[in-house]
Amino acid sequence: MERLNKLLARRGVASRRKCDALIQEGKVKVAGEVVTNPATRVREDAIIEVEGRLLLRDEIPVYIMFYKPRGYLTTVHDPHGRPTVMEFFKKMPYRVFPVGRLDYESEGLLILTNDGEVSYVLMHPRFQVEKKYLVYGAGKIEEEALQFLQRGAVIKGVPYRIVSATIRERNTEYTVVEVVLCEGKKHEIRIMFDYLGHPVLRLIRMSMGPINLDTSLLPGNWRYLKSDEVRILKEYVKERKIRG
Repeated sequence: MERLNKLLARRGVASRRKCDALIQEGKVKVAGEVVTNPATRVREDAIIEVEGRLLLRDEIPVYIMFYKPRGYLTTVHDPHGRPTVMEFFKKMPYRVFPVGRLDYESEGLLILTNDGEVSYVLMHPRFQVEKKYLVYGAGKIEEEALQFLQRGAVIKGVPYRIVSATIRERNTEYTVVEVVLCEGKKHEIRIMFDYLGHPVLRLIRMSMGPINLDTSLLPGNWRYLKSDEVRILKEYVKERKIRG
């Protein structure tokens, strides 16, 4: 017997948090009956439906690297009809979901998977997964400003902090900064650079945990992770769970 939310996440329905929401919203049936308690214990061979779709017992784990272009929401569905990253996966034979957020105007690495455990570890703040970005900030940014962000700043009552920042290019129009952080607050990089007086002109995520964006991918392109990348990712997840 296993908790329903854990079983759904393990079988790749969504992250653990999203599975909780699906169950509480009455969108999950076990043996034809709606179940609304995520902690309900179910058998491995239970007949489960999620949003009217029968859950297969042995879904193949899928791991995808996607170069998210600007102008798309990182969500499976938008109630307002705005374009989402799932438009690039309409013909995907597997059900996958995006791991974490990458806002509408941002671009770069987005991992999609049906592996609930991997998604949970990469997304949850307690596991301190490092994410690397290239930030194009308006104007000439000085080292002192970046050191200020490394020490931590409270902006409108909310604490923000980056792990590290390295200037990669600087000219009169903009400065390119490589930023590493572990948090997952909404629009955090944009908020911090606005606070410094250097609004973000372009934001590209280059890595998430041990997975680096394939430089041969163009915006809107994707590929399956290679076997070595999957192995490294799973080892990383295992190590983070032990530490977390």
